[in-house]
Amino acid sequence: MSQENVEIVRRGYEHFSRTGELDRDQWDADAVLDNSNAIFADPGVYRGFDRIREFFIAQGEMWKSQRYEPEEFIPVGVDQVVVPQKIVSVGRDGVEVVAHTANLFTLHAGKVTSMKNFQTRAEALEAAGLRE
Repeated sequence: MSQENVEIVRRGYEHFSRTGELDRDQWDADAVLDNSNAIFADPGVYRGFDRIREFFIAQGEMWKSQRYEPEEFIPVGVDQVVVPQKIVSVGRDGVEVVAHTANLFTLHAGKVTSMKNFQTRAEALEAAGLRE
């Protein structure tokens, strides 16, 4: 199941990259986005697909452009995937800001049920019960 989950998460990144939208079919309607560890970008917990989608729309509207570039997909157990990523954001003034963060996805029955944002790869791995 872990490789299947990696592919689901990978396809989600690809879909978002192409369309700028989350793929509703890949998310559980009651999914939770935990962004409480964020040092910027609206810290908080967002519940339900529609609320998570609104979060990403609001993030995108703050920038001239923004892209999420996964650096690797690390399967953890049967239901989690850690994704260290680079976020490249270009401000309205043309200034580029690059951040390295990581996400911990939890999946059930082929759908993302939660996504938790971390400032570092090490933090995401530790939350998943692994060490670097």
